[in-house]
Amino acid sequence: MPYSLIKHDQPIVAKTKGPLVFLGGRCKGRDWRLDFFHRFEQTDINFINPQRDQFVDPEFAPSEHVLQVSWERQALDEADICVFWLGEGLHNQAARVEIGYALATGKPVLLGAEEGFVGMEHLAGFSGMVLSKSIDGLMNRFASLITSYKAA
Repeated sequence: MPYSLIKHDQPIVAKTKGPLVFLGGRCKGRDWRLDFFHRFEQTDINFINPQRDQFVDPEFAPSEHVLQVSWERQALDEADICVFWLGEGLHNQAARVEIGYALATGKPVLLGAEEGFVGMEHLAGFSGMVLSKSIDGLMNRFASLITSYKAA
């Protein structure tokens, strides 16, 4: 059965018998999530995609921002596995908060960052995790985790 996709405007409900997987991180530029969808298209996985076309500014739309943050927090709570890809520079501030939140839940968290990401050593040091330096590497680590997830 193919994967299912849960978008930011949908209830977080598993549609296949597989795990719920939160795909957080970089939202600008080329959509890295498409690589995951393509590679795992015939796998029983429920991908949660928090990506939006536009970030809700809490100064101008506080109610909408609260709904956005609430949905993402629920998605992180419901997810079985959290995967993050971080872009270059100091962007990804929301993702950094989400990573900390996901790590605190004790569930599996996989991290990757493109070249030019600022804070790799700091993030790796605090999380104790190895960060993938490519989307392929991140997907390989995810594939390995899914294999062990299915075996359990």
